[in-house]
Amino acid sequence: MFYKNEEGYIVLLKDALKGETKNTRNGEVLSQFGHMIEFDNISKSFPLITTKKVFFRGIVEELLWFLRGSTNANELKDKKVNIWNGNSSRGYLDSIGLSNYTEGELGPVYGWQWRKFGKQYIASKEQKETCDIDNNFNFIEKPDYINRGYDQLKFVLTELLKDNNSRRAVLSAWNPCDLNKMALPPCHILYIFNKTNEGLCCHLTLRSSDLFLGLPFNIASCALLTIIIAHVLHINASKICLSICDAHIYIEHIEQVKKQIELEIYNPPKVVINKSPPRIDSSIEEKIEWIEQLSYEDFELINYKSHDRLNALMK
Repeated sequence: MFYKNEEGYIVLLKDALKGETKNTRNGEVLSQFGHMIEFDNISKSFPLITTKKVFFRGIVEELLWFLRGSTNANELKDKKVNIWNGNSSRGYLDSIGLSNYTEGELGPVYGWQWRKFGKQYIASKEQKETCDIDNNFNFIEKPDYINRGYDQLKFVLTELLKDNNSRRAVLSAWNPCDLNKMALPPCHILYIFNKTNEGLCCHLTLRSSDLFLGLPFNIASCALLTIIIAHVLHINASKICLSICDAHIYIEHIEQVKKQIELEIYNPPKVVINKSPPRIDSSIEEKIEWIEQLSYEDFELINYKSHDRLNALMK
């Protein structure tokens, strides 16, 4: 099924309540397969859901964490963003056979794949066996450790700059070789960017989506990523499309979903980056450095009117 904007998101929730019951690794769900939702004009109508309050700061901090190639949840926890705490806890890591990870360590998840695809991930407890230590007691790779990985962010920027009609500007988080090292395999797995006359567009594929808690985060994060890249390229951000494979609602969330679908939808807000982009003729390295230096304070959320937060347990 195809849905559009927040009105479509509400219809998607209603449809998903009619889904088939499945028992999954972390609970019983109502599930449907194969949906698409689109949000257009994202530079003026930022798709932050209004039928419940969504944690915008958490969305920004997590995305910047991805873009820097970070994979340790303690960096987010220090900023009071706790969305990865459960999957990086000592008990959880031990339960999935990652007892060699320190608490907070997630393995080669999103940021690693975006910025170091193919690079061997070594647990922090084991780094001293494969790395040297500099005078400041920082780990440095030994000279024979030549696998640096592939920077997909650099590739996407390069591809979009060299060819306005490119269909190859792809960012993938799915690496089968690394799945057994990840605290959680990626859900939002494939971003494809495309330039049109209206500006930069992005299509995101999700293998699995928690429609109540996860999808609003993914929608806003995808839009924000598109806006950041468009800003760096000095072009407009146009629209995003999300394809959802397994779309599900957890049984424990049904009552909250029923409340949400009855609420009035407000006009969407706007997001502005209050930081001048790098020069249009700057190098790829300068553009990437600019992205890596972004902070939450560089973003302004304008006219966000929403209903109250609808709390639910993250699964």
